[in-house]
Amino acid sequence: MDEAALRQQAISSNIANVNTPGYQRMDVSATFQNAYTDAMKSLSEGESADSMPDATIETAAVQGPARPDGNTVQIEQEMVGLAQNSARYEFAGQMLSQNYHGMKYAITGQS
Repeated sequence: MDEAALRQQAISSNIANVNTPGYQRMDVSATFQNAYTDAMKSLSEGESADSMPDATIETAAVQGPARPDGNTVQIEQEMVGLAQNSARYEFAGQMLSQNYHGMKYAITGQS
């Protein structure tokens, strides 16, 4: 959920600045994504993760030519990313809720 929340912040900033001359598109750093994925994989395999990586947002690589005003935000790309990220966040929330429900049942014996 942390990764999705951070990505939401970056996407929101991009959408808000779609008409700002010279604005460079932001995204979650690839280093953070890789470290986060590795930490989650360790946890799912029953290992302990030493620590969660520090979240960072940085200027993203341009995936096409910048507009004449120097802005690199492509609103269509951001809207697709927003929809995907929202679905990812909702899924993570549902999994977390089910996990807590299972723990509650294990402790109390009531659903």
